[in-house]
Amino acid sequence: MDFKKGLISVIMSNYNTPEEYLRNAVESVLNQTYADFEFIIVDDCSTDNSLEIIESYNDPRIVIIKNEVNMGITKSLNRALGSANGEYVARMDADDICLPERFRKQTEFLNAHPDTVVCGTWVELFGNGADALKENKSCKILPQKELLRINLLFGNHLNIIHPTAMFNHRLLKESGITYNEKYIYAQDYRMWAECAKIGELANVPEILFRYRIHNKAVSSDKKSAQTECAKNIMAEQLSWLGLELPDDWENVHHGLLTGRKPFDIRYKKWIKTIISANRKHKVFNHGMLKDILWRKWAEISYFAMAKQKNPFNFFRILFGIPIKYWNVILKIRNQRAV
Repeated sequence: MDFKKGLISVIMSNYNTPEEYLRNAVESVLNQTYADFEFIIVDDCSTDNSLEIIESYNDPRIVIIKNEVNMGITKSLNRALGSANGEYVARMDADDICLPERFRKQTEFLNAHPDTVVCGTWVELFGNGADALKENKSCKILPQKELLRINLLFGNHLNIIHPTAMFNHRLLKESGITYNEKYIYAQDYRMWAECAKIGELANVPEILFRYRIHNKAVSSDKKSAQTECAKNIMAEQLSWLGLELPDDWENVHHGLLTGRKPFDIRYKKWIKTIISANRKHKVFNHGMLKDILWRKWAEISYFAMAKQKNPFNFFRILFGIPIKYWNVILKIRNQRAV
């Protein structure tokens, strides 16, 4: 496939988006200072008037694809991706807002960094649920590729905010990467894990996007489905290490996510299992992986020691950590003392 150099393919899925949100989203794309794009919008069988709203825009850059049946966002994005002609592919959601310089600055970044598979941007949170979140959670300088690949073993909390993403289309095509349609949720997490295999992931360190937070209760069924998808993605990545996951792997692995879970000696055994598997299969940089895992264990150990009144237990925990990571404990202690 020959991509049109300089062209951006903007892909967006729509399903029953409120008119105000949809118009703000569409117009924020059409009003970009970088104007060389096609805007591929997949309507996923909307039952309100949102398709009519999209059709009311008389702009030749808009390409509308109408699903015959409701397919969900993952399949709809793949349908748009399959129609994209651009050198780069930009994601957009139907209820968010691009700031005017978004496309220009992301294009300049990708032009300057040809090994970057996907770059996002920093965001401004807005909407009736934004006050409940800290804005700095949405503004990340991403670590280098190998460090990011390892961190993806533990979830999607370090990475790109999905609708801000702009992909190098050629790198995706050459590697056969699309959205994995098994995942109706957490499809971005799975995409980052695949992209991190072939190149760099990055964020343009500037707020170029307004990300809407909805103050709506998420159903327990949806939360459960999201958790299950994320768990399966973590399991897939661990399987790349040739690991046979024990029955309790989920609880043990989740215990390492934040480093502040209750102390459990199984975590140390699991760390050694991962390190041993990586030594054999050479999936990740071995030194970096060991460093991340032992730092997580040091953090867990610190919070366990803080609760210990028995000196014997204190030293038993302390000497269970490689000496080079004792400084992690001292650092945490000093931060908490400030």
